[in-house]
Amino acid sequence: MVLVAVLGGVLTGCLSAGGARTGAATPEEAVRRYVTAADAKDVDELAAVWGTAQAPLADRASRSEVERRAFIVFCHLQHETVELTGPALGEGGRQLFRVALRQGDRSATTTFATIQNTRSKRWFVETFDLSAVVTLCTH
Repeated sequence: MVLVAVLGGVLTGCLSAGGARTGAATPEEAVRRYVTAADAKDVDELAAVWGTAQAPLADRASRSEVERRAFIVFCHLQHETVELTGPALGEGGRQLFRVALRQGDRSATTTFATIQNTRSKRWFVETFDLSAVVTLCTH
């Protein structure tokens, strides 16, 4: 399984460069914001909810690294409709969500793993199965 990895860090509960509060109040909100931001091609919003138990991605990666990763995510998570199911309990307190995306006559389902930040107690998308949604990125 290919996963989109996230860099960890130390800072938490900060404001992103765009001013959005990092993390989400619930794991479901983190996934919904992430998928919506990816479809809207919103780097700042995507980065605000992408992270680990230690820190948001934006606190550990350069702007160019965040943009490079976001570009890949944008292609793979394009959608016209989205259906979220879960959560299921994963390892280490992770909450897992199945996300079904439809784009025209193509559809794909992937699994997102969310994790709660140890300091801020906010939720972040840590990983998702990129290989499961590759069909949405091919034209």
